[in-house]
Amino acid sequence: MFTPAHESEASQNTFSSYLKGKAIKLNENKLIASGDKGYRTVLGTQGVTEGTFYYELTILNPSSEELEIPENSIPPSAPILEPLLTTANTLCLQTHNTSSINMDKAASRVGFATNQAELEMCVGADDYGFGLRSTDGCVFHKGSGKEFSSGYEIGSIIGCLIHLPPQRPKIKGVTDSGLVESEGSEIHFFKNGRHLGCAFKDFYEGCYFPAVALYEYSRAEINLSPEVRYPEILETYNAKPFFCH
Repeated sequence: MFTPAHESEASQNTFSSYLKGKAIKLNENKLIASGDKGYRTVLGTQGVTEGTFYYELTILNPSSEELEIPENSIPPSAPILEPLLTTANTLCLQTHNTSSINMDKAASRVGFATNQAELEMCVGADDYGFGLRSTDGCVFHKGSGKEFSSGYEIGSIIGCLIHLPPQRPKIKGVTDSGLVESEGSEIHFFKNGRHLGCAFKDFYEGCYFPAVALYEYSRAEINLSPEVRYPEILETYNAKPFFCH
């Protein structure tokens, strides 16, 4: 049923340490992801090719305990230096001028992507991803956005559901390579249990993973367990969680 992001993550139900942009930081249990400046994407550990699956993402306050801002004598007027990632996967800013963190600019996109998606960009920027943007509720695919909802904010629980019909047999030399349309496929989004609608239909076949893109110091916590906040969605859509036993 599931395809792991990496063989070492075959039994994990978290963000993937392997399918993520380099600047994305994960906490110890890999359930919370933190951004750093420009949009970068991180995928979940489990992908699916067929069936109906659902996961939830909670948008956290961007002011993070993971930001280690050292005491030093650099005046606020000094030039801001680039952040440095330590071996402990924490962020150390070489200044005490916290205004440089741009907490108010934190944003995110949430949805689905295959492992062919460009992870150093935001989800929905290419052929291999589909995302909902926090700031205005637009949905994105192939870098093109369209109006969809009113967006979401800190504290929101965003539900993401994907339906993938069985893949069609491939005809050698005709459909055995390239992108193939999955007739009947759908992606739905929910906000705090409320159905926002079907955002995408009849997209390409593939192995799809939960996908989250984070901008500036945005943070999000993923829930890939069977204990979702809105279990009625699983019942209504006959969906399964992204949970591998």
